[in-house]
Amino acid sequence: MRVITYGDIMDGGVSVFTSVAKVDENKLIVSFSGVIRIDNPYKHLENYLSELEQLLPKESIETIELDFQELSFCNSNGFYVIMDITELILDTIDGPVVVKRIKDDDWQQETLPILLNIDEPEIEERTTFEEYSEL
Repeated sequence: MRVITYGDIMDGGVSVFTSVAKVDENKLIVSFSGVIRIDNPYKHLENYLSELEQLLPKESIETIELDFQELSFCNSNGFYVIMDITELILDTIDGPVVVKRIKDDDWQQETLPILLNIDEPEIEERTTFEEYSEL
């Protein structure tokens, strides 16, 4: 497994949110962890989005895993940046998608399907949710 890129949001010299994109054989694994509470997450994650856009088409990826198990909070501004990250991935890679989420987290249960555009039949057909207990 190798990391192809990552993005983080720093606050007071400490990373409070991190997203890492890794490739394991033909699988893209993107994890989201920490907290997004700031007004303009794009300021911190612009390079990450740009790198994903440049690097993903060069990879031989057949499946996608989006792991939200360690994302403990995301404000409404964070919703938009997560939507942009996942939309970029889903538009670039056609394969099946597994979304790992916490089963007892109301936010993840209610909001992730909206952020991932599950109401679009093409996305719904290729997406599976895996439910986990809180880590």
